[in-house]
Amino acid sequence: METARKTAGKAPAAAAAAANPNIRKYQQANGWDVLEPSSEKVLAARAKRYLEFLSLCKTERETLAYIEKAARSDGFKPLAAEDKKSLKPGDRVFCISKNRAMALAVIGKRPAVEGFRIVAAHHDVPHLDLKSLPLYEKYGTALFKTHYYGGIKKFQWAAIPLSLHVFAVTKAGKTLRFAIGEKPGEPVFTITDIAPHLAAKIQNDRKANETLRGEELNILVGHRPLPKKDKNAPASKGEERVKGAVLEHLFTKYGLEEEDLAWAEIEATPAFEAREVGFDASMIGGFGHDDRACVMAAYEAIREIKIPEYTSIALLFDKEEIGSAGASGAQSMMISDIMNILLHATSKSADYSDLRRAISNTYVLSGDTSVPIDPTFDGAFDPTNSGYLGNGVWICRFTGAGGKSGSSEADIEFIARIRALLGAEKIPYQFGEMGKVDEGGGGTVAKFMAQMNMHVLDLCLPVLSLHSPFEILSKADYHHTIDAYRVFLSKKF
Repeated sequence: METARKTAGKAPAAAAAAANPNIRKYQQANGWDVLEPSSEKVLAARAKRYLEFLSLCKTERETLAYIEKAARSDGFKPLAAEDKKSLKPGDRVFCISKNRAMALAVIGKRPAVEGFRIVAAHHDVPHLDLKSLPLYEKYGTALFKTHYYGGIKKFQWAAIPLSLHVFAVTKAGKTLRFAIGEKPGEPVFTITDIAPHLAAKIQNDRKANETLRGEELNILVGHRPLPKKDKNAPASKGEERVKGAVLEHLFTKYGLEEEDLAWAEIEATPAFEAREVGFDASMIGGFGHDDRACVMAAYEAIREIKIPEYTSIALLFDKEEIGSAGASGAQSMMISDIMNILLHATSKSADYSDLRRAISNTYVLSGDTSVPIDPTFDGAFDPTNSGYLGNGVWICRFTGAGGKSGSSEADIEFIARIRALLGAEKIPYQFGEMGKVDEGGGGTVAKFMAQMNMHVLDLCLPVLSLHSPFEILSKADYHHTIDAYRVFLSKKF
């Protein structure tokens, strides 16, 4: 009677909650609150390695070279198509496709036809590429023309120090790899912006996405001209002595001629290191969190695995920022090729039907960063359905834009297994969408792997200032993401 009197007059749901103490509201955990004291040193070590990785790896090739070197030191060996029936549980192998994509695998106890466990991430990031014939002279300066790669706010790239990362094969067949502007004491480069005193008519009335236009992203690379042959002779129109001085420097120091630039990969990136952010050093700021945070988290996870239940793979793609195109993107046949090699390297016999069975039985976590609610621009978000910095790994049931256009929507059965796994391991997780329905949107590699008939779920970490030259993530989120990937790759579920 006493209970009945207390709940009388309340709404049915409220009355039920009062009567049943087992009914609980959903609350997200804070990633710092659930961090065990014993994990503090592990988090610090992981953050230190990530800071080094992000500072050294500014391009796709540099990233793969770093991961390959680390993988070899951790016992991973090159995987070849000839390795038939030669691999056993616990073996650690890797392969690189077209020097642009990579897979690392630890062989599991179960036959490959029962499926793989994959964490997929992309190592390309928004940056500036040089045009094929970039060098020109104007008004006593030498400049490089650029073509931006991926979705950037172009104005963010002006008036900051830039470095140039070069991979070239000369006409004589010599391969050149070098960077300028990354080491202390080296010169840097920059894109000029107009002074506010003169911006009223030429720039202030532009829309934000046109504050700086694509053809205005020209990098300042030189100013001092070649010495005049005759000091007393008047300046000759069209002589281009500053451009000539830059060409002489490139040839003398690096062996590059002007035509070599057209046959080279030359990327401009911010010329600063990743840094700890905040009085408490709880965050990391740097260029390329999207998506090298998930790349390094996937590597950290797979390097800790001994003998998993299923063969575990960290799959690192290129070209995601421009639609996952090309031979090294998620739309390529590279995925099935790698899985086919692993199938034959672990089985007495295998055919196409075995490959299809393996693919359809495969579970994938698509690791790609997403945008948490921004404390300054929270109007673009639905606070009840947004990710938060520091609240752990981010579960995205679906991606896409507007009416889920371009989405990959995970099956609830898979989500339920991940829920149980994260709960059992006490890994904090959160749910969210990228902004309001009609304002936000974005895609990942998930949809391309789902199209192959794999089970796929987006599980990532939040990053503020996404696609800017200086993105921000929480050390806690990064730490918990590694743990989530590790238990997914290694545990039976």
